[in-house]
Amino acid sequence: MSTYRTAEQAGHREGAAGLTTHAPQAARTVMLPSSLDEAVAALSALPAAVPVAGGTDLMASVNSGLLRPAALVGLGRINETRGWQYQDGHALLGAGLTHARMGRPDFAALI
Repeated sequence: MSTYRTAEQAGHREGAAGLTTHAPQAARTVMLPSSLDEAVAALSALPAAVPVAGGTDLMASVNSGLLRPAALVGLGRINETRGWQYQDGHALLGAGLTHARMGRPDFAALI
């Protein structure tokens, strides 16, 4: 599992035009597990960590200063969540399955 530590950012800084801009404090630790077992271990080791997949809602909250996660656990590298299968008359879709991947012919054949 890759782990990155970031430097703590100041709350405000001067932008290029001399204007003061808000710079939200970033998570100090970002973990990128490559398996479900690693993700569970990372979230168990750091209970305050926030799992992130697409990040649309999460990063909007971080950027607006509403959320300041102690750590992030990125789920994008976990292959087990990206697949699909047809089992007992039901299509099982992984949580990491993207719309783009669902447009592929092998997915269409499943339906």
